Amino acid sequence: MALPNQYAVSTPTRFRPVLAWATVGAAVLGFQVFVLARWVTSANFTPTDPGPDEISPATRAFFLVLQVAIPLGAAVAMWFWVIRPWRRTGELTTDGMLVLAGAMLFFWDMSLNYSATALLYNSHFVNFGAWANGAWPSWISPNGNRLPEPIFICQPGYTSLVFSQVMLILWIMRKIKARRPALPPAQAVAIMVVGLVVIDTIIESILLRIGIYAYPHGIRWLSLYAGETYQLPMTEPIFFAGCGLGTIAALSYFRNDRGQTVAELGANTLRMGRAGRRWVRFLAVFGAVHTAFAVLYFVPSQWLATHGDAFPAGYPSYLINDMCDYRGDQPDLPPCPAPGVPFPRP
Repeated sequence: MALPNQYAVSTPTRFRPVLAWATVGAAVLGFQVFVLARWVTSANFTPTDPGPDEISPATRAFFLVLQVAIPLGAAVAMWFWVIRPWRRTGELTTDGMLVLAGAMLFFWDMSLNYSATALLYNSHFVNFGAWANGAWPSWISPNGNRLPEPIFICQPGYTSLVFSQVMLILWIMRKIKARRPALPPAQAVAIMVVGLVVIDTIIESILLRIGIYAYPHGIRWLSLYAGETYQLPMTEPIFFAGCGLGTIAALSYFRNDRGQTVAELGANTLRMGRAGRRWVRFLAVFGAVHTAFAVLYFVPSQWLATHGDAFPAGYPSYLINDMCDYRGDQPDLPPCPAPGVPFPRP
C-alpha cells in the first residue's frame, strides 16, 4: 500500500561535483564576457601610443612575423587538440575542453596590474589597450587601460605558447608512466609542477629578452637577471606555471575509470541530452581551470605587486606607455610603484 504523502520516504539528492563546478564556470565565463564587452564598446578600446621611442626596422619586421606565426600556431593547436578529435569521436573530448578553457586564460593576463603596475607590454604590437579601468568593476590601479595587450600575441599565445607547455609536460608524464607504472600521485604532481616551472622560465626568459613585455616591479631577490629591464621574478613561473598550469595538467592526468576529471564527476547521471551534458561538462572544466588561476595566480599576484622593488632604469616609452611617472617629469601621472611610494587609488 502506498504511504500517504506526509509519511513518504524521500530519496536524498546525490551531490554531483559537475553541477557545482559548472555553476562556478558559468559565473566566471559570464563575468569575463561582461568585462570584455564593456571594454570593446568603451572609449578605452583604442590603441596605446608607443610614444617617442622607436624600434629598428628589423625589430618591427620580427614583430610582424610573430603576430602572424603565433595565431597560426594557435590555429594548428586547435585543430590537433580540439577539432580533429571532435570530428573523429563525434564528441568534444575532455582535453579539448581543457584547451578551450585554457585559451580564455588570457583574461587574467593583466591581473598583475590590478593592485599596482607590475606588467608592461610593448605598444609597437597591434593593440587596443586593456580591459581594466572602466570595464573591470573594482579595478584599483590607475591607467590599467593603457596596458597595450597585443591581440595577436597574448590571446592566441595562451594556446600556442602557454597550453603547449601543459601538453609537453603531459607527454613527458606519459613517458615516465610507461617506465614507472606505479608512480605515486605525489611524485607525479611534483614532476609536473617543477617541470612546468622550468619550461616556463626558459620560455619567458626568451620573450623578455626580445622585449615583448616586462616585469618592472618584481621582488629583485626572487628574480633572475635582477635589476635589468628583462628581469624575471621567479614568482611568475612558480604561481603562473607551476600552480596555475600545474592544475590543468593534474586535471588531465588524474582521471577516473570513465576518463572523467574531478570537475566532471557525476556528469553521467545528468538527465539531459548529449548536447546539454557536453555544455555542463565544459562549464565544469572551465570553472575548475579558472578558479585555479584566480586563487593560485591572481590572488598572490596582488600581494607581490604591493611588495615589489623599484623599476629598473632603461625602459623605453613603448613599454612604460604613460602608465605611471617613470622618469619623475610627469606630475600628472601617478608615481611608478616602489618601496615607500604610496599606491594611488581611484
